[in-house]
Amino acid sequence: MLDIDRETASRIIDALALAIDKKPSSAKPFSSAPYDSLAVYGDWGQDNNDSKNDTTRTRALFLSYLIFSGGRIPLRGIEMDGTWHRPDIWVAGALVKKGHLVVDDDAGEFHVTPEGWAFVADTLEGLKK
Repeated sequence: MLDIDRETASRIIDALALAIDKKPSSAKPFSSAPYDSLAVYGDWGQDNNDSKNDTTRTRALFLSYLIFSGGRIPLRGIEMDGTWHRPDIWVAGALVKKGHLVVDDDAGEFHVTPEGWAFVADTLEGLKK
């Protein structure tokens, strides 16, 4: 569990979103319990997710998930002090479709791929421009 409260986590998400997407994030789902209904990726409802573009929103949220998880993002949400933060379902599905994340259903996690880490590097390099 991370020693970070919901308010601070929200501030980090918004700071990244403002730096990359130029607006605060509307995708900050938190819960007092894990998202057990999403413990299996098949339950994430990705059949209609036809996302094909890497958006600034996707980049910003991906960075926040990595800060909170280190690259192994639990499907049931990232446990923090007194709360659970779930990656945005559509963003996570887009990252899987783009090959930036793979699903390890046995571990109940998303894992960042080498392409995903290169995407992170591209995002961070873009901030210096």
